[in-house]
Amino acid sequence: MTGRAWDDAEAEHLTQVTALAERLVTAEDPYEAGLELWGHAGRTAGELAVGMQLIWGFLTDRVELKPEEGQQARAEMRRAAREWLALDLADRAAVEGYLDYWLHDVCGYDR
Repeated sequence: MTGRAWDDAEAEHLTQVTALAERLVTAEDPYEAGLELWGHAGRTAGELAVGMQLIWGFLTDRVELKPEEGQQARAEMRRAAREWLALDLADRAAVEGYLDYWLHDVCGYDR
């Protein structure tokens, strides 16, 4: 992904993810907004969308599959959304760094 500008589909995906992240940060329960974010990523093509689908699938699955970790998972959802909103989305390297951190360091997917 590095070194090129976002294409139209990627730019639209970034816009949608940002809107969902804004909603998630202020939601009473971030789980529902997290599911929406996961679903949106699943309906979108490209590496960026796949990364977001994996991240948000991991976070929402924690709520569903490990109820004892529900509060912690919800806190992680809010943190992921806040960190997304702090990104300069025009900086492709920053977005890639976010994906790398969340996919590998937080979610534990292999590099």
